[in-house]
Amino acid sequence: MSGSDGLTRSYWCEVRAEGEVYGTGETAAFVLGTFGTISPKLALRWLRGQAERIADGLDPDPAHSAWVESWMRVDPAPMPDCPTALRDWTDDPAEHRAARDQLAEGAPLSVVMSDSGCRYTLTVWPIVVRTPDPLAELPASGGPIHTRSGHTSHRKARRSGWLIPFL
Repeated sequence: MSGSDGLTRSYWCEVRAEGEVYGTGETAAFVLGTFGTISPKLALRWLRGQAERIADGLDPDPAHSAWVESWMRVDPAPMPDCPTALRDWTDDPAEHRAARDQLAEGAPLSVVMSDSGCRYTLTVWPIVVRTPDPLAELPASGGPIHTRSGHTSHRKARRSGWLIPFL
């Protein structure tokens, strides 16, 4: 969505974890990461990266771990767990096509995975942003615009041995 009306679609991504606080019986929500972009493809790429990060944080993938030898690898448990479900979601091209189509239509996307005592929510919200008019920033009075052509800086370069100042 980008046109002469000055409106552009942008995407806000967020990853949350919500779980029980030990010993209190209350739940708490934590934002694990946020990201903004103008591309649905980049939004989904970021979401997949976050899903992999959470999965590896919960349970490192033995197929990609450098310290796991081939004789140590066993078949996964018959009951799927949260890290496996997150990895399956990141590896499914049909899911990503459906998610991209959903975002292109302007609908939000949520992926929710639960682990023992915690729920992970990966969300993308399409938002409409008004693009600024570049002509609106020009001076309205028609007065002169002052520029210093040919002049770069009024400061002299400092030389202080190995230390280079960042000015």
